[in-house]
Amino acid sequence: MNRYYEEKLPAGYSETLVIDANDKKQRMLLQVAAIITVAALINVFFFIYALPRLDEIAADFKIVKCICFIIAYPLYVVLHELTHGLVYKVLTRKKLAFGFKPPSAFCGVPDIYTYRFTSLLSLFAPLTVYSALFVFMFFIINEPFSRAMILLLFALHLSGCSGDLYGIGLFLFRFKSPATLRRDFGPKQVYCTKD
Repeated sequence: MNRYYEEKLPAGYSETLVIDANDKKQRMLLQVAAIITVAALINVFFFIYALPRLDEIAADFKIVKCICFIIAYPLYVVLHELTHGLVYKVLTRKKLAFGFKPPSAFCGVPDIYTYRFTSLLSLFAPLTVYSALFVFMFFIINEPFSRAMILLLFALHLSGCSGDLYGIGLFLFRFKSPATLRRDFGPKQVYCTKD
């Protein structure tokens, strides 16, 4: 037994739950969660940061900063998925599957079953790394418009983590056993438990 993954589903295990972003209903639920998250965060950030500083933000506006933001967001999405992949690669050394199926991107290890620890580490990695990065950037950059764009990226980041947060919640509240396995195809995850 490998402590991070299994090549095949071991005897005595069965599929307990399938999350499939290709399924219209499940995809819609995840997208609604993401939209609610980003809308709530943008409102909070607007009222706490932007509204009291609208004049400063407007005075600091430059088209180059908008272009940087337009480039930064897709770059962030790629880095987010590469971060999942880095954790999977370090712990399993297995082939990764990357893809983009609007409106989401994905990274998985479809040929193996990862244990709860490996899956949680992969789910938490982009959430913690990029949350810390955006908070750090917010506090070291003093330009009002740039700070507003960082807050917008942070809100988009957290909404983009809605699927990751759902997976984390499943492991924290439903699949608590360290023996839980997950097969991550990218847009589809299969949770397996001992019978």
